[in-house]
Amino acid sequence: MSFSLPQSSSELSRAVDYATGAGTICVASAGNDSSPAPVYPAGYSDVISVASTDDNDNRSNFSNYGPWIWLAAPGEQIVTTYPWGTYAAASGTSFSAPFVSGTVSLLLQTRWSLSQPGAANDVAHAKPLVSDLGHGRLDIVQALQAAILGN
Repeated sequence: MSFSLPQSSSELSRAVDYATGAGTICVASAGNDSSPAPVYPAGYSDVISVASTDDNDNRSNFSNYGPWIWLAAPGEQIVTTYPWGTYAAASGTSFSAPFVSGTVSLLLQTRWSLSQPGAANDVAHAKPLVSDLGHGRLDIVQALQAAILGN
């Protein structure tokens, strides 16, 4: 999910609870306000919240951060598709979250019965950084090894 609200809403909370209850693994961008305040849906406990790092594994200056962040992924100058069949480089936590979503998809190829807590545990096998970026920067190899070995 690449959107954020500054406050929780009962409707969004129910939707996320319904999705996770149905087996969906929810991943959300942490927001681009350079703030420690949680945003939603990333701030919900059953969502993997993703902050942004630069090429040197530093927190991106725009990325939200804090104890509610699960982990981070690259989010600066990410080359992506752009209108009219072109490509462009863009930055933001909305570009970080898809790295984690894609990793979760790989994890599901390894273990079809993977749940939200299991996926969160597997991607938590990350490269440690600073404490305000949760478990650190996404490490796809370590996440896959954790899934395969059942750690």
